[in-house]
Amino acid sequence: MPAEVAGTFRRLAAALYDGMLLLGVLMAVTALLEVLTHGEAITRATVGLLEYAYCALLLACIAAYFGSAWTRRGQTLGMKAWSIRLETEAGALPGIGRSLARLAIAGPLYLLAITAVLLMMMHRAGVPVVLACLAPLVLSYGWLLARRGATLHDRWSGTRVRRVPSTGPA
Repeated sequence: MPAEVAGTFRRLAAALYDGMLLLGVLMAVTALLEVLTHGEAITRATVGLLEYAYCALLLACIAAYFGSAWTRRGQTLGMKAWSIRLETEAGALPGIGRSLARLAIAGPLYLLAITAVLLMMMHRAGVPVVLACLAPLVLSYGWLLARRGATLHDRWSGTRVRRVPSTGPA
């Protein structure tokens, strides 16, 4: 029996869970590196062009988190908690190429949505700006509803997200 397509709520809940985990990891990496700047923010003013290396390190941490989880198990911790799994259209685990392609497509959509929420919370942007930031992610998930099971980042990376039986507590 084929696995059921993961719904929007499960996908977004898993993304929120993973986002919180990643935020902690990125904060820990930043805190370790701030030892080198004596607690100063890591900016061009404090470290010069090494700021780019810092940004690259953060991106590498994000890619390592998703890439290793998706290629080894098909699940991040958030996806495991919400009983969903990433796989190719053939049902196999995605390789590193598909995983990074998915991350490169979906990552900016989620970052724009996070930006919209932060701008709204800080009262720094009006409704048109917030809607413009949310639109790409909403359109991608609208594609999920219209095409029965695939967001734009699913289609473009050749992957799909399916529900899996919950393992539950032992």
